[in-house]
Amino acid sequence: MAVTKIHRTSKTALIIGVLISIVVMALFYLGGQVPGHEKIAADMNQPRFTDLVLYWGYFLLGITIVVLLLFALTSFIKQLKESPRKALGGLLAVVGIAALLLITYSIGDATRLNIPGYDGPDNRPATLKLTDMWLYSSYVLLALTFLAILILPLFKRKA
Repeated sequence: MAVTKIHRTSKTALIIGVLISIVVMALFYLGGQVPGHEKIAADMNQPRFTDLVLYWGYFLLGITIVVLLLFALTSFIKQLKESPRKALGGLLAVVGIAALLLITYSIGDATRLNIPGYDGPDNRPATLKLTDMWLYSSYVLLALTFLAILILPLFKRKA
């Protein structure tokens, strides 16, 4: 009974998310261009619904992070009750990711960018370092994923 309800709820949430994403992307691609007098750079294309796509992406990212943290916290608490040693292993992974984020933030470049036609608030050192942090962290995690795909099968035991 509970599994059916969870399956139905997750399926409904997925369908709603996909439908909203399709509508947002259709508006972005088919919604036309910003009028000439409102463009940031006159010689560049600027879709009318760019902000909507960005805000939808931020919303999805926020929901993903909240759900991920809730599941991780409940899993940690459950494992702490059942097997404290396994729970500490999961905590070690979280500490490792936090260390990766700190290291990649510290190596990020804070040099302001020369962006023609843009004088907004996002071209500042803290935002630029944060952007570099996410990019470098993504590169490291992608490389670790590929290494795991290549190396872990070598250690697989034959049953």
